[in-house]
Amino acid sequence: MPKNQHATPLRVTMVTPHLPPTQAANALLPVVIASALDSVEIQARFITHPPAEVPEVCFVSQRGRGLWARTPMGGVTAAIRIALLAVTQIAASDVVHLHGNGLLVEVANWLAVRFGKPRVITLYGTDIWHHDPVRHRQFGQVVRQATTRVFYSQGLLDFARDQLDLAVDPSEVIHAPVAPSFHEPSVDERRTLRAELGLHASLVLLTVKRLHPVAGYEDLLRAMPAICVRYPDAQLLIVGEGESRFALETLVRELQLSDHIQFLGSIPNGELWRYYASADLFVLPSRLESWGTVMLEALACGTPVVATDTAGGSEVAANFPDDVQLTLREHPEVLASTVIAAAESRRQTSQATQSRLLSEFSVEACAAHYASVYRSVSKKL
Repeated sequence: MPKNQHATPLRVTMVTPHLPPTQAANALLPVVIASALDSVEIQARFITHPPAEVPEVCFVSQRGRGLWARTPMGGVTAAIRIALLAVTQIAASDVVHLHGNGLLVEVANWLAVRFGKPRVITLYGTDIWHHDPVRHRQFGQVVRQATTRVFYSQGLLDFARDQLDLAVDPSEVIHAPVAPSFHEPSVDERRTLRAELGLHASLVLLTVKRLHPVAGYEDLLRAMPAICVRYPDAQLLIVGEGESRFALETLVRELQLSDHIQFLGSIPNGELWRYYASADLFVLPSRLESWGTVMLEALACGTPVVATDTAGGSEVAANFPDDVQLTLREHPEVLASTVIAAAESRRQTSQATQSRLLSEFSVEACAAHYASVYRSVSKKL
């Protein structure tokens, strides 16, 4: 048998609270990784809460939000139910890969420990930025006692190490990749896409993120009047759903921006690239960001980025200095000036950006990195 080949594939169980159609980072990354693991003799299976649009899934019901469910006994009952449903798959695994936080992750970790399975945990952002050492003590133990920790960005790892003592050795950074559906069109193809989407404004801006206060959409809306002075027919396309939608729509009416703003809701990745490729600029006004895969998706589609100076925005800008311009958080007037200045260049992303995306941020590169992690923690060599 050739070196590094296994008689049977390495079996990895991905444990995550979400899978597609949910578009959270800890829903998308496990599926993206799994799509490329078969070629390196690693077999991925999933444990998650329903719904999910992927095969090889073990479903476990959520804890619930009722009064009983939120009591200690309700939590114990939910944990037992999860354990009974997940135990067979955990026991059959060579590696258990935990994604993010929550009761499902904590129960799966408990089972993995009992069966002596190595645990890889990927930390995404809110699980670290909002970590309370007292309230989240049990999750902190899950992170520290894992066989290895993978962080979504260097900024997130630094914060976890310096402020929370969660990034114990071994810990590393593996950036999320860009799916191949996101690609740069030709000039003629871009013109056709804009026509098909009915985009005829002199400046088309796009932003993609869940509608939540941390997204900073209020700041972007307050920046739009100044942008519209320079580009009177400017259009802003907002992709995403969330609890802030009503408040944002109200603000649009107050600012008299109804002719300039479109709330497009959630758009599947198979269609989303058309909007990235059609925009003149991608704008991410986040108040908190760990990495921002949406920025890389925009770059892959040839669209330059304006982002706020969050940890994630700064890290993406450091990796792609030609095509990512930073601006201050929670300063709409500065954001407006930065967008206007960036719009003047009227160009697509550089060849250096495209080359680096293909070589370092492809699905295959990310999967290979994770495959190395799985093999390093597994006794199955």
